[in-house]
Amino acid sequence: MNSGFIDSRNNKKISSILFISTDINYVEKVKKILNNRCNIVFFDSDRFYLLNENIANFDLIIFDNNENLLPNFIEEFKFTQSYNFNIPMILLEDEISNDLSLYKFCNTCAILNKNIDENFLVNNIELNLNFFNNNQKVHFKKGFYFDMTNDLLYQDKKIIKLTRTEKKLISLLAANVNELVTYEDISSVVWKGKEFSIYSLRNVVKNIREKTDELFIKNSSNRGYIINKI
Repeated sequence: MNSGFIDSRNNKKISSILFISTDINYVEKVKKILNNRCNIVFFDSDRFYLLNENIANFDLIIFDNNENLLPNFIEEFKFTQSYNFNIPMILLEDEISNDLSLYKFCNTCAILNKNIDENFLVNNIELNLNFFNNNQKVHFKKGFYFDMTNDLLYQDKKIIKLTRTEKKLISLLAANVNELVTYEDISSVVWKGKEFSIYSLRNVVKNIREKTDELFIKNSSNRGYIINKI
């Protein structure tokens, strides 16, 4: 069984936060208060293209806009496929603009003054993570996304009708997004020890692809399946 495997029936993982700031002391204070309850990655550069390969893997972004670099951040990712501004962002601002268009575009869920107490920021981090974990949606290409809370697959706002087995398989793959889920893991979680065959699994995958896209679920070296988010 894959050592990094997450059973979608008991999906508990440490949330990962991207903290974009040049103020290392402030970031360290926040990390100390969180006390390893979250994994914080500190990024102190304006070379946002360096984040291209990894940015979609975070659960929350904290953006210190003290140097007014938010427009640069948006411009960097506006025309890429690596990130589509679907990760919630807490924005730290000295002065809040009356023009909310930039905030809305980058999926800002809270705007806080940089001078607030670090404990207040941590409270907001934990409340936002709790909300988004309880209303978790995994986004894929071509407008598809899976509502992990309600086990529903959408394309834009349209619900894609799925059988119970199809839902279980997508839920499992989405819980382990970008990671290979082996046939053994799929058999254990989706079929729950009932009679399982590669043929029946392939048939389920074929039906899902017909309802979505040929590349929605990918086979990996005949060892299992993988589903990739944007």
